[in-house]
Amino acid sequence: MKNDKLYAVITGDIVDSSKLTSSQRSRLLSALKSSFNTIDDMIPDGIHASFEIHRGDSFQGVLTKPDTAFRAAIAIRASLRHGFKTKQRRYALDARIAIGIGSIDFLPAGRGSEGDGEAFRRSGQTLDEMKGDQRLIIRTPWREVDAELDIECALLDALINRWSGEQAQAILGQIRGLTQEKAAKEFGVSQPAVRQRLKSAGGWAIEKLCHRYEQAIREKEAQRLIINNNKHRSL
Repeated sequence: MKNDKLYAVITGDIVDSSKLTSSQRSRLLSALKSSFNTIDDMIPDGIHASFEIHRGDSFQGVLTKPDTAFRAAIAIRASLRHGFKTKQRRYALDARIAIGIGSIDFLPAGRGSEGDGEAFRRSGQTLDEMKGDQRLIIRTPWREVDAELDIECALLDALINRWSGEQAQAILGQIRGLTQEKAAKEFGVSQPAVRQRLKSAGGWAIEKLCHRYEQAIREKEAQRLIINNNKHRSL
């Protein structure tokens, strides 16, 4: 199935999952599945291979729209943080996520776990090499984009580490495209409460990071398309 199209492969695992109790593991699965449903709703025509959970604490999915991968990763992490409220934020549940952007050579019947290609290799290798407190890394076909995204992902990690469960819920609503009024109704709180949670969580900065990521990927995709079209015409 190899072609010029770019995909985003999202591979992740849960941080310190071995420390979870049986009941916490059940909540983990529920939170993960909820985040995957959120992604389905956000980009209904952008899922190439549905997210699958492996060994209880690892997951993978394939998106046909690489520019949506950043918001998808945030949705997963916000869902986990909201689903596991803790008194001390340093104990909040989180995931390590690696996003690989590139072509796909092989994907049988839409099963991401059996796929192969640039996007899969970038995602898998990046997750294996992730160190320390890194929680999100993105690898693309463009080194200058990777260098910029390394900084932006580090800033995102710093923001997420400060979120309470309520703030994570507010960010998740923002990522889903809910207005503050709709979020307040769904969460059972006032609109000013949602506004304050978004402000404390750095919601405005999250939006700027999302827009910058989307802009960078779309610009590179457009350039790639022009180059490929010129190559085809010269043949």
